[in-house]
Amino acid sequence: MLTDFLSMLSPQNKRLFKLNTFASGGEEEMLLEHFSGSESLSRLFELDLALLSQRSDVKLKSLIGRPATVEIELADGSKRYINGYVNRFSSQGSDGGLSRYSAVLGPWLWMLTCRFDTRIFQDKTVQDVLTEVFSSYGAFPKYEFRLSKSLKNHSYVTQYRESDFNFVQRLLENEGLFYYFEHTADSHVMVVVDDSSTLVPLAEQPQIRFHTASVTETADSITQWNATRQLQSGKVSVRTFDYRQPNNALPVTMQSMNQQGDIDSFEIYDFPGQYTHGNYEDGEAMVRNRIEALELLGKTFYGDSNCRVMKPGYTFELTQHYEHDTGTAENRQFLIISVDHVGSNNYLTGDQAGYLNKFVCVRKKIAYRPQLATRKPSINGPQTAIIVGPPGEEIYTDEMGRVKVQFHWDRYGKFDDKSSCWVRVAQSGASGGFGSMQIPRVGDEVVVVFLDGNPDRPLVMGSLYNSQNTPPWSLPANKTQSGFLTRSMKGDGGSANFFRFEDKAGAEQLIMH
Repeated sequence: MLTDFLSMLSPQNKRLFKLNTFASGGEEEMLLEHFSGSESLSRLFELDLALLSQRSDVKLKSLIGRPATVEIELADGSKRYINGYVNRFSSQGSDGGLSRYSAVLGPWLWMLTCRFDTRIFQDKTVQDVLTEVFSSYGAFPKYEFRLSKSLKNHSYVTQYRESDFNFVQRLLENEGLFYYFEHTADSHVMVVVDDSSTLVPLAEQPQIRFHTASVTETADSITQWNATRQLQSGKVSVRTFDYRQPNNALPVTMQSMNQQGDIDSFEIYDFPGQYTHGNYEDGEAMVRNRIEALELLGKTFYGDSNCRVMKPGYTFELTQHYEHDTGTAENRQFLIISVDHVGSNNYLTGDQAGYLNKFVCVRKKIAYRPQLATRKPSINGPQTAIIVGPPGEEIYTDEMGRVKVQFHWDRYGKFDDKSSCWVRVAQSGASGGFGSMQIPRVGDEVVVVFLDGNPDRPLVMGSLYNSQNTPPWSLPANKTQSGFLTRSMKGDGGSANFFRFEDKAGAEQLIMH
């Protein structure tokens, strides 16, 4: 009976929602019965699709990784699209000859959750780093940077044992950048933005009316509208330590502009790590991003609607709402942060197709800034690395006695002076113009720790012998001897200076050469 019912259906283009899989071999015969999912600024969108087919033999791998588009018919007959890639496809059994399938649709950016890497980027902007990461994904990535100002160079950025997505996400958050997706019938583009004031109104419906649910309403409208305030910290203060200017802690403090009533302005004081900012301007930008992320949560609006064009990254004007119509035009402009969709074609019940969503928004005049939600990997224990330098150099250092290293996990480094940033070396004494100095030589194995566990802040703590670089005298035969032996630079291997103690009872000796 159900099969007969399906055979009587005209093509799915007569329904409110349509699925296009761009496939051949029967997959295009699938009908979209129901979908639900979410879209949000700076988050991966995800749609769960419930599908119907007269075929029970659709191979699950036939749709994995393939593009698909949900087409939504709007009130005026035009179309809205949500395009993505199928990242999960399941069979859900059969009933009377009717087969059910489910699929999950996500953006191309979701592919980055499948690849993990450990590597180093040097002297690049976040845009440069993302472009390099995206280049590994062939034709999948489609993206644009719509930035109002230039991004600063970062001298040293480490991706450490994390997915490409986690790496990209945290870089964007730390830089104060956010993203959303623009969709067409056959593709979608990730748009990276630094200024929410540049975001544009919904082209299909720049004004959305508040109107309680009614069968007489012909235009899509907002049916529920609520607001919430949340107490936030009102001040952010940071400082850092930069060994290149050790007497300048570079303190930065910024007060929130949010008016939260008659209450103290609670402060967030943080020491985010060493040399997080090298000048006041960079520190101010970092603090401003944190303040704006807090202010965003100070007052949010949320509601229900049947407005099919609602999507994050766009603005709208709220009309005919009793609390807002008396306010200024600026206060009626809102930025959509997230939308949770539910839509059904109701093929099997014969009921009218329906669509509802729940949304979150803020006033457009409030700067949008992403929350610092993505964890940065931490290296909590020491590692070892190899001292490197340009070809032909035995000792490679700078005016501060720093060195370059190649980490064992770095599969992209060439064991040369480009393998790392300059790394400081701990000495047994380091004072103003006096102390000790022994610079590890190219090829030496050294112990490296990371300040505050930060992969971007390596520090050489000492050197190690190994089977290639052996101790200066035979052991354990000479275990009573201690001291040190140098080696002449570019010498024949036999010339050196040494200072040695012999502590064998009755044969005590001090030798200098």
